Amino acid sequence: MKRIIYTLFIFSILLSSCVQDVDDVFDEPSSVRVEKALAEYQALLKSAEHGWVMEYYPSATQAYGGYLFTMKFKDGDQVTVSTDAFEEAEKEVTSLYSLKKDIGPTLNFDTYNELFHHFSDPDIIDGGGKGKGYEGDYEFLFRSHTDNEIILRGKKTNNIIKMTRLTEPPTVLLDKTVKLSKETFTTTYTAHIGGKTFVVPMEDHVFHFSYETENKETESVSGPYIFTATGIKFYEPIEVMGKTLENFTWDSTTKTFTCIDTGATDVKLTANELPEGYMKYKDFLGSWDFVYTGGRIPVTLEEESQTSFLMNGFNPNYKLVVNYDKSAGRIRIMTQKVGNAGNNEVWLCAWDANTGSLWKNTALGVASKLRSGTEDVTIDFESYGVWEDNEVNSLIVWEMKGNDYVGEFKQWGTSRYVGYLSMIKK
Repeated sequence: MKRIIYTLFIFSILLSSCVQDVDDVFDEPSSVRVEKALAEYQALLKSAEHGWVMEYYPSATQAYGGYLFTMKFKDGDQVTVSTDAFEEAEKEVTSLYSLKKDIGPTLNFDTYNELFHHFSDPDIIDGGGKGKGYEGDYEFLFRSHTDNEIILRGKKTNNIIKMTRLTEPPTVLLDKTVKLSKETFTTTYTAHIGGKTFVVPMEDHVFHFSYETENKETESVSGPYIFTATGIKFYEPIEVMGKTLENFTWDSTTKTFTCIDTGATDVKLTANELPEGYMKYKDFLGSWDFVYTGGRIPVTLEEESQTSFLMNGFNPNYKLVVNYDKSAGRIRIMTQKVGNAGNNEVWLCAWDANTGSLWKNTALGVASKLRSGTEDVTIDFESYGVWEDNEVNSLIVWEMKGNDYVGEFKQWGTSRYVGYLSMIKK
């Protein structure tokens, strides 16, 4: 028993000594060290005459690519933000920020900023949809810094976010990246790697590489990127066909990205032409006539999000949601709920007027196709979605009780929109 007590006594002395040794590594308590770090970061953020540029990637998987945000930190805990995300380099929005203590010093954007919080707002319908949005960060942990660079980590996504000191006004850089964004926009590129070529889809600042290996297996890898002053840079290096790729420069004459990384300077990505009849989002905005057999309705398409519009004028009792398919450059009017009638719901349904069949299925609708050879911009609607032996050539308003089809709903006026359906730009 005495030996056990003696052993425990010696162990407690050794343990106390170890704890003392750990404490002796630092001259100050951790709380004091964090306070000093916060003061140091605050001074560093404000020291940049032209501010900082943040390489921001929403989503833990970087599924939506990356965007540049310039930030000028000012007295009064104010920060002025600009971005290339919406191709408006001149736009500035000022809001509040703070530095706080968490598991370490953190940078937080506390009040809503319509530019910066777009990617962390769960109420927008873009990205992963309402309730998720783009799932981006607005709180960041400081990881390291030098005089000209700050490395952060997103608290939500764990993405590594780099901030670099600007040496000239923010618009100088953003004007270049916005110009590149417009010049390089298309839906597919052709990759030239190791003497082989293959098509690479591009969407939301992400290249999607998929190719056949020597073993006849399919290899896939994505490259989320930001724009730089001269080209693009991937979030992190990726390997494609044995080549490590990260940095590219853009040649506007040949419409080609060329890799500038060691061992991969022969890798090129050449822009393909947009699909025939492609229309950009802004091309759909404004006044149109919606035309159906026996009728013509003046309507307006207004911006709702980057992937949808609201159609006003179709019916005075409701607005239609019109989806925008960026990859195809067209719009879709899908089956959707448009209101209520007592305890029942009112739906605009996909309808095959030739067979008389209708279906309350939100995966069915009509999609636009630009008509060629017309003086006025005209789009025709064709069937969209899989529906056995039927096609969606018309739309009809129907009253529903759960999944029970109550009957055609005529109380709000026109209930049948019989094809041929089209829209003519005013």
